[in-house]
Amino acid sequence: MSVMVRFGRRVAFLRRGEWVCADRRLEARLNRAMNEWIQETGGPPFDDRDQERTAAKEMAARFGGHIVRRVRPPRARTAQEFLARRQMEFRFTAVGRSR
Repeated sequence: MSVMVRFGRRVAFLRRGEWVCADRRLEARLNRAMNEWIQETGGPPFDDRDQERTAAKEMAARFGGHIVRRVRPPRARTAQEFLARRQMEFRFTAVGRSR
């Protein structure tokens, strides 16, 4: 566990850049919202000493939760995990047919 967040009567954990929760719908919503936040804003600053905590604070604010506990993970590990999430995603779809 890196960060434990309470959302009403449910608890979710952010660990190694992924949300885990007994409520699978909440888990999916948190992971999707975090990915969108990172793609839109770049996520936590690169020099942030605890990027998981910053991401958890953002999701707690968006979903009405609060941080209950946290364990500071190795900084290099979380920096690498969030760097991978910051990579741009391109979706290539066929718009029309070529003849």
